[in-house]
Amino acid sequence: MKIKIHNIRLLRIAVIIIAMLTSIHAIPAVASSSPALGGYECGLGSMVAEGVYWTPVILLNSPYPGSASAAQSVSYTATYTFSSGPLTLTSQASTTLSQTIYANNGEAIGLFRLDKWGIYNTKLIPIIAGYYPCSQPYVAKDLGSATNPPTFRSIPILPNGTASDINEPNQIYYNGYYSIQFNNGFSNNLLANYGTCASPAILAVSQSSSTLLIAGVGVSINGYDSSGSIEIQGSTTNSWTYYLPQGYIWDISYAGGQGPAYAFEYLGQCQ
Repeated sequence: MKIKIHNIRLLRIAVIIIAMLTSIHAIPAVASSSPALGGYECGLGSMVAEGVYWTPVILLNSPYPGSASAAQSVSYTATYTFSSGPLTLTSQASTTLSQTIYANNGEAIGLFRLDKWGIYNTKLIPIIAGYYPCSQPYVAKDLGSATNPPTFRSIPILPNGTASDINEPNQIYYNGYYSIQFNNGFSNNLLANYGTCASPAILAVSQSSSTLLIAGVGVSINGYDSSGSIEIQGSTTNSWTYYLPQGYIWDISYAGGQGPAYAFEYLGQCQ
């Protein structure tokens, strides 16, 4: 009897041990959990407004009483950049064919394309680590031509006879539509005090690259505002030429503060 009881006890212990080993083996491996999010980054939200606006592809100032031209056989591309912290939206407006514009006797003129624009809100998106905040609540993007084929128009910005680009408008209204805001005027970034007392002069925008103008722009739709920049490029260098007649003096600055295109302030005749 004692032997049987002992054997039963051993059997029970063995069963318990086997059950324990089986249960331990059956425990699944714990999946590694995702690391805790500890930061935020500025990201793109949804579209909040949309509208149709004249969009600059070329902007040109002429000296008073001289003239200026954007050369023939040159196609242009205007690249628009709107950023909020690390978030950047880029878009373009281009000429499909070579375009030429002229300005005379203090005029400022632009070649514009009628485009759709959208404004998007920005938001903070959780990331693993770091903090990269939004620098403005909205960003804008050119959504492309509003018409098919695209509609281009040469539109005056300053009238003939204007002596200075200091107060050049930063927005135009034409044929039922406003333009986006742009900066093509005279700035404190003075390039030269220039006189043609001895002889006339021809100035050309000559760069190692085809960049012709970098300036600030802005888009405002239904109370939503965003600021950005424009970079206008031509397919060749030396695309813009300014003719300064003999006998006058000007202050010349970079258009829009960055250039390399020019803006002018007429100072008078040579004495």
